[in-house]
Amino acid sequence: MASSVFETLDTKLGYVAASALFLLFAAGLWSTKQAWYLASRYPLLGGEYGGADKRGKAYLSHAAALFDQGYRQFKTAIYRLTTPDGDHLIVPNCYLDELRRRPDNELDVLKAFEKTFENNHVRLFPSKDKTTIINNVVKVDLTRNLGRINPRLSDEVARTVASELAGCDGAEWTPVVLSGVLLRIVAIVSGNIFLGPELCREAEYMHCAVQFTVDLVAASAALKRWPAWLRSVAAATPLVPQVARVHEHRRRMKAFLRPVIEQRRMDIEGRRKADDADAVPPPADDLFQWLMEKSAASGVTDAGDLTDMLLLILLAAIHTTSLAVTNLFYDLAIRPEVVEELRAEIKSVLADSGGVMTTQALYDMKLVDSVMRESQRLNPPFIDAFRRYAMQPITLQNGDRIPKGTYIETANTAVLRDPSLYPSPDDFNPHRFSALREPDVPDPLGYKNREQYQYVSVTKENMSFGFGRHACPGRYFAANEIKMILAQLLLHYDIRMPDGESERYQSVWSGVVIAPDPTKALLFRRVAA
Repeated sequence: MASSVFETLDTKLGYVAASALFLLFAAGLWSTKQAWYLASRYPLLGGEYGGADKRGKAYLSHAAALFDQGYRQFKTAIYRLTTPDGDHLIVPNCYLDELRRRPDNELDVLKAFEKTFENNHVRLFPSKDKTTIINNVVKVDLTRNLGRINPRLSDEVARTVASELAGCDGAEWTPVVLSGVLLRIVAIVSGNIFLGPELCREAEYMHCAVQFTVDLVAASAALKRWPAWLRSVAAATPLVPQVARVHEHRRRMKAFLRPVIEQRRMDIEGRRKADDADAVPPPADDLFQWLMEKSAASGVTDAGDLTDMLLLILLAAIHTTSLAVTNLFYDLAIRPEVVEELRAEIKSVLADSGGVMTTQALYDMKLVDSVMRESQRLNPPFIDAFRRYAMQPITLQNGDRIPKGTYIETANTAVLRDPSLYPSPDDFNPHRFSALREPDVPDPLGYKNREQYQYVSVTKENMSFGFGRHACPGRYFAANEIKMILAQLLLHYDIRMPDGESERYQSVWSGVVIAPDPTKALLFRRVAA
């Protein structure tokens, strides 16, 4: 009798559990379907390409044309665009002031980038609490110390440019495949501040700084060629070897950093116990030290976590800066008159600063800053901007609804070439932004502060560094580094296109990513004394 009671009870409990699971599944399915239904009410761009799979492939090969068409056709309205990860909502530029004020629990930037880089499989991005530490270190420790760091940064730029371009010191023109050279220069110079002068030329660091981002982007691109439901399987097999290479970078970098971490902790402990703390060498003065200290204060001490945090910084800093400088030189190589103007400004500013790259000297290079921003305007790193994931359903002031579980983004290149915002938008105007910083020049955008036309400024009309509170926190460091590299190269080397070449090298495109052609060479020679 007791047995039959328990069997009946087990059966009933089984029914209850099954019913609960079914209800949870149905609720999840309904939520997904509801989000799809709400999003599907917006017009679809690119339907002529066919089904979702074909539209996703069209996004990879025709993203620029699709965003340009969408910008013209839906300038003040939301529309849908199919990506390899499904339909995204493309929001108009005019919504961004409202959207940027939404908190992270409504619109999340980290989840959007995790999807972009297939983080479920490559496992790069640290958890939100650790990325918060990274942002704090970059915003506070790095940016606030730039005035003190700039002379050290300038010395490293001079030393590294001289060593990397030693083959161009003669009177003859020497071809240089600039992309690779600049990548090494930026990795070393950045490494001086990130890991210190003793480590910034170490082979293990250099290999990771240069190659990690390449393999990560290749891994995410390779995974997106697979259906979403098969990506976990593909990532675990030799069919996508790029994923294994990303994991190997992490393993090697952790092995490289572990003794550094242990030694620095021993140094800090020795200083704490010393009778005379001033007699003990001070802690390292670099970003990794600041990262270790802030992480420890938050209870994060694992070498693997610290490795991932540094890798994320390298991802954000090295290639983006080197690509920006490469674009600059591709723009300048066909404009010798602009090179001469820049040289004159750099020499004048340095004469006033006693030859030192002070914070004021860098600010006073207004033509340099303008040329940098104009090059970035015509050659931004991404076709899109403001990628976010809707954690909650959002109703905008005009009644439009963004469903929970939706990815959103906005146009970038189309805005940067809008003639209503930038007159003669296809022309490279080196004085465009330096002129707009003058109070007597008409301002087509009506900014309250003309300093919003600086290279580091982020606005909804120029989102190459992002927009809102999640704009790139390291852009001030990057701007200083770029100005120093540009100044060092222009003061000491002439540049020109190879014989027979008179047009600027075309950029290469993949999906929404735009990059200067890494295979092209420019000619360099030492400036005559």
